[in-house]
Amino acid sequence: MPGIIEFPQVVREAMEQFRDLFANEPQRRHFAEYLTGLMIAERKSVLGINREFAQTTDQSCLNKFLTEVDWDEESLNQRRLEWLQRDSSTQYTDRGVIAIDNVLIDHDGKYIKDVGWFWDHADQRNKIAHDYLFANYVCSSGKHYPLEFRRFRKREQCEATGEEFFNHTNLCCQLVDWVCEREIPGDFTFDSYFTNAEILNHIHSKKTVSTGRAATSAT
Repeated sequence: MPGIIEFPQVVREAMEQFRDLFANEPQRRHFAEYLTGLMIAERKSVLGINREFAQTTDQSCLNKFLTEVDWDEESLNQRRLEWLQRDSSTQYTDRGVIAIDNVLIDHDGKYIKDVGWFWDHADQRNKIAHDYLFANYVCSSGKHYPLEFRRFRKREQCEATGEEFFNHTNLCCQLVDWVCEREIPGDFTFDSYFTNAEILNHIHSKKTVSTGRAATSAT
C-alpha cells in the first residue's frame, strides 16, 4: 500500500500557525505527522499513524513526542481557537451554541491510562474505553469544532492514585466555567442526561457574565 509522502495543505498551514509553540523542527514534524494521521490513518494509534508514512522515524519517536516532550497543550488549543476566529464562518457569535456531551472512545491494548469498563447505550454492550466530556461550538454557519474536554476517571481509579474524584456533573460544570471564563458567547445545550438541578443552577448563576444567554436545551 502506498504511503504518505507529504503533509496535506491544511497540516502545512497548521505547522506555520503553531511553529513557535515547539522547540525544534523534529517536534514540528511529529506534530504534523500526528495531525495527518488523525485525519487519514485507518488506525489512530501511534503505531497505526507511523505506518501510514512512506518515510519516517521509529514509532517510539512519535510516542515520546506525545507523552514525554514538554510542549503546552493549553497554549496550542488557545492558538487554535484564535485561528478559527479569523474566518467569519467559524467566529463566535451571540447565535452560537455550546453543546456539551460525553462520548466513549474504545481501545484495544494493555496498560492504557484511565480506561475502564463502560456500558455503551449505542452499541448495547460493555466496552473498554475512555469516557470524555466535550464542549463543542456550533457556529451560526453550521460549522462546529471542539472547545475543550474533560476525561472521566472512575472513583476507584482516583482512590488508587490519590486523585480527587469528579463525576459527570462536576466535569460538566467545569466545562461551563471554562467557557464563561473566556467569555465565549452562545447558548448551552445538552441532552437529558445532564439536565439536573446542579448543572442548571450552575448555568443560571452565570447569567451575569457577558458570555451570552445561559439557556439550556434538553433532548
